[in-house]
Amino acid sequence: MRGVFNLRKIPGVEFVAVHTKDEILAAMDEKSVILVDWEREPAECADFVYAAKAKMAKVPVLILCIKQKAGTTFAGIKAGAAGVINKPFNPDDVIRSIASTIKKGQKTRPTVNVEFINPFIDATRNVFSSMCGVEVARKKIFVKDDYKMLGDISGVMGLSGTASGTVVISMSSELARLVVGNMLGEPPVDELTQDVVDATGEIINMISGQAKASLVKTKYHFTISIPKVVTGPGHEIEHSPGTPNIVVVFEGAGHDFSLQVCLAANDEAEA
Repeated sequence: MRGVFNLRKIPGVEFVAVHTKDEILAAMDEKSVILVDWEREPAECADFVYAAKAKMAKVPVLILCIKQKAGTTFAGIKAGAAGVINKPFNPDDVIRSIASTIKKGQKTRPTVNVEFINPFIDATRNVFSSMCGVEVARKKIFVKDDYKMLGDISGVMGLSGTASGTVVISMSSELARLVVGNMLGEPPVDELTQDVVDATGEIINMISGQAKASLVKTKYHFTISIPKVVTGPGHEIEHSPGTPNIVVVFEGAGHDFSLQVCLAANDEAEA
């Protein structure tokens, strides 16, 4: 694959260049780490990742991409990649990413509490349908370890109480601008204006508020903070180490977006 040939000289690391899905599958074993150069056709790159994970789910797949390339991170993670290495990079970047990915894969994943997730999924559907004029469907749910977000703009809500952590809604620029246009009863705006930023914060605020109301019926009770908004392709949002970081991918109006729920119950709630 292009862009990694210069890594062959790293001591203790053997890189095998492959160019087709069949070559990837033939070269795989349980010690493999697969690097997919996301400069080919996106569908072809995704096919590489899907095929590798289907053959050997525990083998980590990392994608190599240009940081500013819109949608690349989302597409790669959605296909099943464990992480992203941004171009340009040096060999040390790759070694650190590989070592970190392998280390994460060796850890026992924390238990996912579905009581946390379902109210946020239901609230996301309701808010996008009733407030944003976009009907959405859930496509995929998975656990993510890194801090990279899958969209160009993310609304972040901190929660505290009998459980604590963060909830994030992350969208592409195109979907965010479409949603804001719908909320204002106008055509989609041309760029990520302050209206788009404010609306994204309000969306995560409404999702969190509705989920909070649903969870009142359980042993989990929250206080929500003032929402924050982060923008820019490839931006990162940190979450608490050791806390399940659940990502739910939705599709709406022809665009994918993600809900990220990273919450852990406090001791008194688990008692």
